[in-house]
Amino acid sequence: MLRKILVSSALAAVMACPGMFAANLPAPQPQNQQQQQQAQAKTVSGTVTGIGSDRKSFTMDVSQQNSPKAKKMNFYIDRNTQVEGRVGVGTKALVQYEPTNDGRNLAIDVTPQPGQ
Repeated sequence: MLRKILVSSALAAVMACPGMFAANLPAPQPQNQQQQQQAQAKTVSGTVTGIGSDRKSFTMDVSQQNSPKAKKMNFYIDRNTQVEGRVGVGTKALVQYEPTNDGRNLAIDVTPQPGQ
């Protein structure tokens, strides 16, 4: 009987203060901001030619449609970057990135391509 009273009291307290338990949840991102991020994101493919010593940046030779010469591009990653599989020097990869205000390229998603 005492156990039922304690459980009921705890349940009533949780139901009475839902904001107290939801305070640690991340705020939902406004739909417009999500759409804007997706619109700014660009995708390239190429071969990884170098990885930074801090393992938070890499360089790729990106092939261009109208030129036989590859273009070198630098990317950096952060804690939100999704890296699918194993990527190293010589890996052909597809990179979805977003140019930042400071002129750098933030890699959003890095996916190795088959046929290496």
